Amino acid sequence: MDWITNVETIAEWIRSWGPVAIVVSILLNILISITGVLPSIFLSGANAVVFGLERGFFVSLAGEVIGAALAFMLYRWGSTKIKKIQKWKESKWLSNINNSSSMRQMTGIVLLRINPLIPSGLVNFGAALTRISLLRFMIATLIGKTPSMVFETIVGHDLVFLSENKSRLIISLLLGSLVFFLFWSKRKKEEDKV
Repeated sequence: MDWITNVETIAEWIRSWGPVAIVVSILLNILISITGVLPSIFLSGANAVVFGLERGFFVSLAGEVIGAALAFMLYRWGSTKIKKIQKWKESKWLSNINNSSSMRQMTGIVLLRINPLIPSGLVNFGAALTRISLLRFMIATLIGKTPSMVFETIVGHDLVFLSENKSRLIISLLLGSLVFFLFWSKRKKEEDKV
């Protein structure tokens, strides 16, 4: 049960910060977003343990959106400094994205955020290469990250408090597995066509 131990350890560390625990948790989530490779599920679960399900969800979601926005701005700034990346910006697929409507760009980000197979860091980096505005990126990120934050918050909380929440945990895991399977099977079909 290393997973539960990790969530409890992070929860204790956050709790140790006392009145500034929310700020510390959001800063930690920002760090996770900027690195782009660390999973946030442990932190989301810890937030639910420390702050309760509802507040923990909102703390995690705020950290995810702020972290994604900062990563987006950092990647966008970095993309202007690296010549190889500047060449990518001239590619046909980026041109197609940039020439599409704002609503279509936002819908693309929402769908990428919902897909559990695509790392958040990759979405942040890819969006930073486009001309989408920061505000539209943040709105799309908020919409797209909400389902995964609900899932991570509930699962993290219920694993720690398993004896009280077995039924809800089983339902959450089954629904999460179904979403994962749907995205995986769609991806597999697309790979088979190629």
